[in-house]
Amino acid sequence: MSQVNPTTEARADYFDLIFYREVIALFRTWQEITVVPDDRLPSVEQRRACERLLYAEARLIDSGRLGDWLALYTEDCAYWLPTDIGLRDPAATVSWEFDDRRRLEERVERLATGRAYSQIPPTRTAHLYTNMEMMTHGEREVLVFCNFLIHTNRLGRIGQRAGWCGFLLRLTDSGWRIVIKRINLLDADQPQDNNSFTL
Repeated sequence: MSQVNPTTEARADYFDLIFYREVIALFRTWQEITVVPDDRLPSVEQRRACERLLYAEARLIDSGRLGDWLALYTEDCAYWLPTDIGLRDPAATVSWEFDDRRRLEERVERLATGRAYSQIPPTRTAHLYTNMEMMTHGEREVLVFCNFLIHTNRLGRIGQRAGWCGFLLRLTDSGWRIVIKRINLLDADQPQDNNSFTL
């Protein structure tokens, strides 16, 4: 995915066909490799910084600190929860969620009111990220793929969600930030329960 300059980052219309094509090409990269090439392995410092960011992202969701969680995302971010288990084009396939920054801000604000019926009471979660693989994407971006297991508890109903996540991370003036989070549920093509900010 191309580097985004500061003027582009502020755009409200970045979810265009070019964006969709770049996103799907980005994640299809992983279908073409067996192991990450040596020349695309991040440095030890990059890897540690990216791990810290993703562990913080999971912890902030689990503690309900969604304002702080959103601060870990860039202005041109995407939060993608597809309905398929493959890598179809998001412009031509229905998604459970495909949110830009503005939509994420609206969701966080609504949940903060305490009147969002789908999260009264809030779902308790414990996120586990494992099997992290990282690959550089240009000079200031890193692709991360990892498996996840999420333990949930809401109104005494205990559940587990599993799958893999794909992240695009970028080094900004404020440190490493999340540009894209793609959540790939193992049962994404099946009817879903209340997933509001549990993923």
